[in-house]
Amino acid sequence: MEDKNITILDLAVENEKGAIFSYLDIARKTKDTAGKNMFITLASEEVRHLLTLNELRQKYGEKIYVRTLEIPESDVEKLLPDIKGREKKKHGKTELNELDALDIALEQEKKSMELYEHYSTTLEDEGLATLLKRLYAMEKAHYELVMAQIDYIKGTGFWFDIPEFSME
Repeated sequence: MEDKNITILDLAVENEKGAIFSYLDIARKTKDTAGKNMFITLASEEVRHLLTLNELRQKYGEKIYVRTLEIPESDVEKLLPDIKGREKKKHGKTELNELDALDIALEQEKKSMELYEHYSTTLEDEGLATLLKRLYAMEKAHYELVMAQIDYIKGTGFWFDIPEFSME
C-alpha cells in the first residue's frame, strides 16, 4: 500500500475519532432526550466507521500514531465543528440548544462527506477508493437525517427534502 493511501487512512481515522467525540460532547450538552439519543446514535455509527478503518489499517501492518499536544493543528482538527462558540451557560451548566447542536452535526457530516469524496476520486487503489465512497454515502445519509430534523424543528414543511403539503 502506498504511503499516500496510509496517510489518507490515518486522516479518515482521525476524522471519525473527532466526530465520535463531537457527537458525544453534543449529546452531553443537549437537554432534549430525543436529541441526545440522535447524537448518541450518530456517535455509534461513527464508531463502526472507525472500527472498519482501523481493521483495514491494521491489515497493512502499520501503527496509527496518536497526536501529542506539541504537534500543531492538523487538517483533521480543522475539519471539526466549533462547538464552544455555540454553547450557552444555564444554571451553571453548559448547554447547546437543539438547532445549534444540529447545525454542528450538519457541519461535521458535510466536512466528512467532502473529505471522503475528495480522496475517493484521487486514489489509484480501487479497494480503498470504494471504501471511501461507501463512507461518503453513509455520511450523506447522516447529513440527510440531521437536515430532516432541522427542517422539522424549523417547520419548513419539508421532510427529507419532500414538501409535506402542497398549495395545489
